[in-house]
Amino acid sequence: MEQSWSGSAAPAEDLSVTQRVLAELRTEIVTARLAPGSVIREADIAARFRVSKTPVREALQRLLAEDFVMVFPRRGYMVRQVGISDIKNIMALRMYIEPPLSAVAATRRTPKLLDRLGALLDLQRDESLDHASRLAVAPEFHGLIADVSRNDRVNRLLRTYFDETTRMHYLFPEATAHVTSEEELTAHQEILDAIAAQDPDRASAAMAHHLAESNEALLRSFY
Repeated sequence: MEQSWSGSAAPAEDLSVTQRVLAELRTEIVTARLAPGSVIREADIAARFRVSKTPVREALQRLLAEDFVMVFPRRGYMVRQVGISDIKNIMALRMYIEPPLSAVAATRRTPKLLDRLGALLDLQRDESLDHASRLAVAPEFHGLIADVSRNDRVNRLLRTYFDETTRMHYLFPEATAHVTSEEELTAHQEILDAIAAQDPDRASAAMAHHLAESNEALLRSFY
């Protein structure tokens, strides 16, 4: 029998519905269309998607496991607030994981990887695109580098951290501006250049420096 997002058994026919509901709710939370403090009720979501409560409950349990929502018995779920401790914790975890992965990418880099990273950087620079499109490029850039590790567990973990970081960029104006700043673009270019040069130490240092800058940009939103 198929397994649901929460790990409990779920009918196979419900699984794709669960994924659809989960993807939509996660996107709405990440892009702040569902703002911190918003209440989510199973019945309301089921009615909106015209599905039973079972796939909705499965999706909400996954969001609960990912710390995007909190549960209140008999009241429903609430979108979690984001505070200074969240920023520090998420960015600290990314600092542990991403610099070593960048070093790995430098030793395993291929022409295809360099082309894809370069294309993403061009999109991030493209001022003709709307801000949301340029913002979406940043986690994809980092995700491509992480994919080189061929470690599915690390990639799944990082994707959640990327979503949480993207959410912060939508919530905090200071951080939103940073994503398309010259500082950000220069940092991504340096990471790409280090990987292209097959220099693992330089790639690791460039990623660490970039994440430290991003952390500072996020924290400035509170001061």
